[in-house]
Amino acid sequence: MLYKSKPKRSKKAKLIIILLSFILIIVAILLYLNYIVNPLIIDLTQSKVRSMTQRSIGIAVYETLKNRVTYDDLIEITRNDAGDIVMISSKAVEINVLTRELLDLAQKNLDTMGAEGVGVNLGSFTGLPVLANVGPEINLKLSPIGTISASFRSEFVEAGINQTNHRIFLEIKSNVNVVLPTATQTVTTTTELMIAESIIVGKIPDTYLNSNHLDEMLDLIP
Repeated sequence: MLYKSKPKRSKKAKLIIILLSFILIIVAILLYLNYIVNPLIIDLTQSKVRSMTQRSIGIAVYETLKNRVTYDDLIEITRNDAGDIVMISSKAVEINVLTRELLDLAQKNLDTMGAEGVGVNLGSFTGLPVLANVGPEINLKLSPIGTISASFRSEFVEAGINQTNHRIFLEIKSNVNVVLPTATQTVTTTTELMIAESIIVGKIPDTYLNSNHLDEMLDLIP
């Protein structure tokens, strides 16, 4: 009985099989990085990035406001002849100048932070939480994106008979991109700091106590 020998695979077919295998391996690696490694790195870096961002912004606020800003620099209280409060207004020019200086310095601090990056251990790239703190530290690039925004919030708190504590808060929002192996992750940070307060003696008009009218006047930066 005669047996026919199996035809040998052509070089072209072998090449196609090797190429397809290579593509499948690459796709598998990318999927593993995207769905296993990236989420682990995000968990490890988010708190670090937020902490670094808040520290950078906090330094900018301190450097801008130290020994310079008081409640009377930001707010003007107008009284009538009887001493009653008739208007509480913001000082537009001073607030605009102050805010622009603060945001410029905060942006510079964030750019410096981005150049330094954030460190994660090499074991994090295995995607295994048990190895997340193993191995030498590798720096991931940080990229501050967009414009840092600032807004003000005022708060009136009863401080005694016919006395009200008026507090001014500054809220700064920023976005920082963490460059991951196959994507980028945006970490949004909101930092709120009280920048001035004062005890106001006298009845505060309900216009200010029960509305955000003063907050809108404080938010002057377009």
